Amino acid sequence: MRVSKKFMTLLSVVVLSSVLSAAGNPSSFKDFDANSDGTISEKEFDTRKTANMTQRAEEGKQLKNAGNSPQFADLDTNKDGKLSTSEHAKGQQQHMQKQSQMKKQNKNKNKKKGKGQGNGKNSN
Repeated sequence: MRVSKKFMTLLSVVVLSSVLSAAGNPSSFKDFDANSDGTISEKEFDTRKTANMTQRAEEGKQLKNAGNSPQFADLDTNKDGKLSTSEHAKGQQQHMQKQSQMKKQNKNKNKKKGKGQGNGKNSN
């Protein structure tokens, strides 16, 4: 059975959107594509991004990594001024990987500090 590339891309977007929604991230492609034309303009991207950040702030959630959020130009890999479903999905996946790496680095920094149990050297 042969599966088309378009089908696999669409399936990846649907699965990724479901995973992101379950993780508390409501930023599906449909959420960004306000006019439902099948692409995301820079204005649509900025509007949804601002709305997401405002909602998180109103919920009392910290926005400590807001400055690290993806920019439209970073996601628009073919530089046509709009995001396709695949560009959006790839950008979200890369952002999630970056966040995961940052969490691991922060966790490792805390381990190295010894959590208040001395400076990590033998003091015999």
